[in-house]
Amino acid sequence: MSNIRLAHLAHFKTIPYKQINNFRDFYYEEKTNDTYFLDWDHILKYHKATGYDGIELLPWDLNEILGLFGTPEAYVDFCQERGIVVSGMFHGCDDSHIAEKHDEIFEAGKQAVDTLKKLGGKHLNTCPASNYSEIGPLSEEGLKNVAKVITDIGRYAVDNGIQVCLHNEFFCAVNKYNHRQFLEMTDPRYVFYCLDTAQIKLMGDDVLNFYDTYADRITTFHLKDTASMGESDAVRFGQDPQHYKDVEITRDGHRWFWEPGEGVVDMEGLWKLLKKHHFQGWVSIEDDQTPDLLAAMALASYEVNEVLGKIYR
Repeated sequence: MSNIRLAHLAHFKTIPYKQINNFRDFYYEEKTNDTYFLDWDHILKYHKATGYDGIELLPWDLNEILGLFGTPEAYVDFCQERGIVVSGMFHGCDDSHIAEKHDEIFEAGKQAVDTLKKLGGKHLNTCPASNYSEIGPLSEEGLKNVAKVITDIGRYAVDNGIQVCLHNEFFCAVNKYNHRQFLEMTDPRYVFYCLDTAQIKLMGDDVLNFYDTYADRITTFHLKDTASMGESDAVRFGQDPQHYKDVEITRDGHRWFWEPGEGVVDMEGLWKLLKKHHFQGWVSIEDDQTPDLLAAMALASYEVNEVLGKIYR
């Protein structure tokens, strides 16, 4: 088995069909490539064909998936028939800084863990708080409240074979000046870390140093590149970039994120550290700003398997 198992974080937006059996009829209605991205059958085949073993789900897609498949188990069976498994799921902990919201946040976390367990996934990749523009800066008490509820969810998760992995956004309230402090406020027995390479770079931290320092906590990745060396406080603390469009892109078309190898993140240096620390596990490709998802999937898979793969097999 390879040290790296490659997954893809699903950013296909709405997928209205389970399987299109009369594909040609659908195509002739529009005569565009949109038809190729309307059903799970085709999309899962693209995953396998471009070198992926797993798919990471977004929580806002679950209702649509369950509407099509009925149960998490039925979706899992459909994926496995096409050679794909669920590696994990994203999760958000908005309002986690408010002590009075602890029980509500904890119950939502437990439900996410239970759902992910049914899906057979491993990592619940969790954004610890809302955006800085909405609730920042967090007080010491606020950070402690976030750390407590996420540690409690993490304890429940570990008991169920799941890892809660912190995932920072560069515009999150847990940000450049406190994200390392916050990680150390959580219990390492129950809370792990999903290293999003572009988000950490945009935040202004050193990706290689961060991984080298916390390798024992980092059990999975969101792998993407960026051409930005670190955004200013005004950008990170201001209006959440997601508010401009639904894919974290600014009004003028600027892309924060690129495929691995197309930006300034030292991917080769990171892979040498993966080898140093004997990393084994899931790496999710995230390509949420690409104009062509299938092309981005293929480019990222090539970079990981054929370029970086030579460094650490």
